[in-house]
Amino acid sequence: MAKLFIVGFPKSMQEIELVELFSLHGTVNTVTIVTDQLTREPKGYAFITMTDDAGAERAIRALDGLNIGDRTINVRFAEEKPVPQQVPAKSFKKPFRQSQDTPQRDNRTETPKPKRPRRPL
Repeated sequence: MAKLFIVGFPKSMQEIELVELFSLHGTVNTVTIVTDQLTREPKGYAFITMTDDAGAERAIRALDGLNIGDRTINVRFAEEKPVPQQVPAKSFKKPFRQSQDTPQRDNRTETPKPKRPRRPL
């Protein structure tokens, strides 16, 4: 599978038109035109996945720099983003281990700390 990045096509162009244009060079699996989340308007770029690398390379050679209307499209292989590795969650609770350097306390013989006076209401 080869993923292509297409930029510069007319914003009025539909997915089916991109499929027709690219299917002349190989089998197209998916077409995704990127749109603005708020306005749902196309941003002017898309991603196309093709079944084989040879068809994708033919499409790049044939369509990169092609003029459609008053626009020139650019076609290239999409860069793969590295998948972020999940860091295992750390527990905030640590087991209590008393250091040998720390003297052991005997709570029975110590005097308790005085309590702070309550604040008046």
